Amino acid sequence: MKKLSAYLIGVLCMASLPACKKDKEKRGDEENPVVAALVRPKGSSMGTAVTGRVGPEGGALASPACNVAINIPAGALKEYVTIGIEPITTTNIAGVGQSFRLTPHDVQFEKPVSVTYAYDADSVAMVETFGFAYQMASGVWKFVGTSSYDVQLGTVTFKTKHFSDWSVMNRVSLSPLNASLEPGDRQVIKAFIYTESKYEDLLEPLTGKPGTEPGYPVGTPVPLPSRYIKSWNLTGPGNIISSNGNTITYQAPASVNGFSNATVSLALSAPMTGTFLLLSNIEIMGDGWAELTIGGSAYTKFPVTPAVKSGQRYLLSNPEAEGGGQFLLTWNGGVGTYAYDLTATGNKFHFLMGHGGYTSAYVDPLLADLVPSGGSINITKMDNKWVEGNFTVPNAGIGPMLIQTTHISGRFRARVYIP
Repeated sequence: MKKLSAYLIGVLCMASLPACKKDKEKRGDEENPVVAALVRPKGSSMGTAVTGRVGPEGGALASPACNVAINIPAGALKEYVTIGIEPITTTNIAGVGQSFRLTPHDVQFEKPVSVTYAYDADSVAMVETFGFAYQMASGVWKFVGTSSYDVQLGTVTFKTKHFSDWSVMNRVSLSPLNASLEPGDRQVIKAFIYTESKYEDLLEPLTGKPGTEPGYPVGTPVPLPSRYIKSWNLTGPGNIISSNGNTITYQAPASVNGFSNATVSLALSAPMTGTFLLLSNIEIMGDGWAELTIGGSAYTKFPVTPAVKSGQRYLLSNPEAEGGGQFLLTWNGGVGTYAYDLTATGNKFHFLMGHGGYTSAYVDPLLADLVPSGGSINITKMDNKWVEGNFTVPNAGIGPMLIQTTHISGRFRARVYIP
């Protein structure tokens, strides 16, 4: 009887193997998860296309609005064609930065055309898994990666023989890429992948069969398989209080002075020698911060005290002159837009330095009199705990005479203190 039972169990197991195998192939497994391709809508135009006529001798075209430049080599076209680069809304679920439409879609190039994108480093999880995707006729986006990248210039390039709707994306990413926390807060950080993958082509450039275009359909992200995970690490204040494969929990320190930064990194187990890190940047805000750019310079970021309310007026400052100057921003009211004025208790911007600094007023040469700068203070969010906003000062007066002007802009987030 025991032998018969064992025999029947064996027969049932053998009979179920094909079904089990098919089911496993359909859903994948932890090491090779299936990423279901997503059909996405077409992007909508966000502005006028940059166009140019290019012929057999080749040519180049660039769109500052799209951060894109294309280079068409000699011999790529047999006749003159009007080439266009148009900014469009991003429909790629993993897309970052500005998506763009290259036209005409039906053009066929005899030689590969170089498409180069200038990326924002804050949007890149890791340059080796960052690259291009285009939208196929089915509506599914296809990740094709890069042909080359330049970390110093902050550019990625892909060579293609067709035009489509394009975006750049992180194939693998930590979520969130960037986070702002208050002291003591916790943040769950997860590692995701947006395409299926072979271990040997996790990193750029992708590999494919000779004569075929490499790449993978983009779909709903799944947890990054453990085979790719080497170790989690933390640089800066706070602690990793739990870790479970592709997920960790970070806890910010109980207190910080002004603001502080921490970076959570995931070291990948990769098919080549080297250190490959996915990064999540965390900002811990004590009382708050502000940042500004003067005349197109790099942004300067510094801590600020809480925005103090006095009547209807709010005052935001950095009394210790962090950031190279004494910052003061005042406005009257809550969420809204506030133009600068010359009243003693009005809406003002100051960034005072050794030479007198900058302020939201200047001497108009035609009127020969002091007038408010253009621009405004824009309060975008506000409650009893925090205020967020930005400011522009297109005619900021310089120095004690306020005859010369420059353009200043910035943004801030700070606690609110109501006595």
